[in-house]
Amino acid sequence: MATRGDRPMSGLGAGTGVVGVAAVLTCGALLWGLGRTSPASAARAAGQVDLPRLLAVDKTPGEWLASGRDAGKTHYSPLSLMNRESIGRLGFAWEFKTGTNRGMQSTPLVIDGVMYVSGVAGRVYALDAATGAPRWQFEPQVDLKSARSACCDLVNRGLAVWQGRVYVAAFDGVLYALDARDGRVLWHADTITDHSRAYSVTGAPQIAGQVVVLGNGGAEYDSRGYVSAYRLDSGALAWRFYTVPGDPSKPQQSAALERAVKTWHGTDWWQRGGGGNAWDAFNYDPELNLVYFGTANGAPTNAGKRSPGGGDNLFVASILALHADTGAYAWHYQETPGERWDYDATPHILLSTLKVAGEDRKVLMQASKNGFFYVLDRKSGELLAADPFVQTTWAKSVDLKSGRPLEEPEADYRDGRPRLIFPSTLGGHNFNPMSLSARTGLLYIPTVHAGMVLQDVPALAERLPGRFETGLRMALSAQLLSPASLPEPMRALADPQWLKTQPDVSMGASLKAWDPVARRVVWEFQNSSFMDHGGVLSTGGGLVVQGGLDGKLKVFNDETGALLKELDAGTAMIAAPMTYSVGGVQYLAITAGSGGGGWNVWTPENVAYTNGNDNRVLVFKLDGGVTPRPQPLAAIGPLPEPPAQRGSAADIQAGAALFAVNCSHCHANAPRSPVPDLRRSGVLRDAVAFQSVVRGGALQARGMPRWDDLLTAPEVTQIHAYLVSVARAAYPAQRRPVAK
Repeated sequence: MATRGDRPMSGLGAGTGVVGVAAVLTCGALLWGLGRTSPASAARAAGQVDLPRLLAVDKTPGEWLASGRDAGKTHYSPLSLMNRESIGRLGFAWEFKTGTNRGMQSTPLVIDGVMYVSGVAGRVYALDAATGAPRWQFEPQVDLKSARSACCDLVNRGLAVWQGRVYVAAFDGVLYALDARDGRVLWHADTITDHSRAYSVTGAPQIAGQVVVLGNGGAEYDSRGYVSAYRLDSGALAWRFYTVPGDPSKPQQSAALERAVKTWHGTDWWQRGGGGNAWDAFNYDPELNLVYFGTANGAPTNAGKRSPGGGDNLFVASILALHADTGAYAWHYQETPGERWDYDATPHILLSTLKVAGEDRKVLMQASKNGFFYVLDRKSGELLAADPFVQTTWAKSVDLKSGRPLEEPEADYRDGRPRLIFPSTLGGHNFNPMSLSARTGLLYIPTVHAGMVLQDVPALAERLPGRFETGLRMALSAQLLSPASLPEPMRALADPQWLKTQPDVSMGASLKAWDPVARRVVWEFQNSSFMDHGGVLSTGGGLVVQGGLDGKLKVFNDETGALLKELDAGTAMIAAPMTYSVGGVQYLAITAGSGGGGWNVWTPENVAYTNGNDNRVLVFKLDGGVTPRPQPLAAIGPLPEPPAQRGSAADIQAGAALFAVNCSHCHANAPRSPVPDLRRSGVLRDAVAFQSVVRGGALQARGMPRWDDLLTAPEVTQIHAYLVSVARAAYPAQRRPVAK
């Protein structure tokens, strides 16, 4: 069993649960007064999922046994008490408040009347699925240094329950096996190979035969992607597969990497990391004993900086299949060779049987970030279909024989000129799960229409450990409608006449029904915001369900896309819903709380739904009540008068650069951000206190990590000078106070 020392808690709240239920901290789990495990209940088996039960899940349709319910991760349930005729009666059943205020992206599991759900940074909650009464809670001790170098919030995308154990990964990369009865830690393993680099873990573990498999994130920083497998019973490392090669002057860790290293042509990619992280999108075929996963962009993103001699850069932006027992390479398909647009191949991977050219084929399907919908033979990796499901301008099409995209020359920004490219870094489809209905045969995909402007930047500086580094300048396409928001070199693309020849630069999101056999969109529902692309559920009742950042839960007709029901929950929802039944009652559940991409900058659509400490598990049923909504946020007062300016113009300029590299990915200085607006911070008014927070860790208990190993005291003084200048510029320009 791996060991670790005591480390600071994440400081994001331990959860409040049901009103009136007292919590007692014991041995890493919170045992709740009303839900405390009794000797009798402890003796009963809990979390007893195995392969035969998972493969026969349709025989117990009220259960939700895995992250996508079944082995294929279809996010489909045959339950039909909630249907087109009855859905108008949908109402509130119960809620569970976690007491946290960051992103909620997991889908709950329900096994034998118990709901298991993960939350911020890798917390786990075990609840009575009929009432929401807490049974136990696990809160990992998270090393806050991992939060300094993470792209998109302290989220967690799910857990696995298998043979009486709950497997979950904390944000800092520690994998835990918990007793499903009471949350006791049975073993834990530190999955991070190099803590000096920017690794974090947000994905769900994947059970694959006798091992549990896990990847990691960090491709925008200085990490080198890999996938690790651990023995289910002991946590011992079984195998590890690196997704990009290391130093080419040394032997590679696998024969696959010996092949891959020939596709990289640079002088220091292995020093900078290389990227290719597998941060989500795992699946497993028990018949073939293959585990599948997608990989992220290369690091840095700009391939001209990463691999200036060209090359496909295997295995970035690829789907890989490995033998689950050994981790040996089986096959790969690279969706975006020489990837340079931030087109991760990490969205949801779904397994099914599909009619291809009149023949039933066992396939793997993915609606990728790059805008193409891929169908692969899951035994051989043969490409069977690749079709655009959103606007794509980086490539015209994909050649099915060679598997290579036919790239558009105008999408190559490496000559220094800015280029407008679709889709954007947000992806045509991102991590939010899609759903395949066994009733209609349609896939329901949460999609985004957005472009981006990319431009090369000057030569990279020496690697900064754990810091964001893409090697390019990026803006979203909608900024072309407000040229002043763009860097000067990009404003030439804002010419109205030229934009008439381009795809619509405004941004939006829609739910699309995709026919994977006919390879076309059947229907589309336009959402209110380009950020509204939450995960999807489809059911045997003829329904498709999706939450939104606007706090609305929407239910659609699965054949036509007609909106059948809308509930206002008052909390943003981006996770995929699920449904289950207990005692003959069908329930619909979703985790609620905004966070993820753009988590620190609130859009107008969800500004009224900032989480506070109101992250929730929301559960609905037919003939339920009115959904309780959080209290409205208090009005924001004026900016306080800033302190006197300190530091020279050179100090301020240096501080701006340091802030951009080290701080801006959390601190957006936005009024409603869950991270403090530093223009309003009292710490800004005391230079000594500022040092104690940034370098001394004075606010670690509230989630602010210490930076004394990466930032010197003079550098922190420069950051302070820059922030004072920002506050002093905003103070006279602000609007007068808004009346409460």
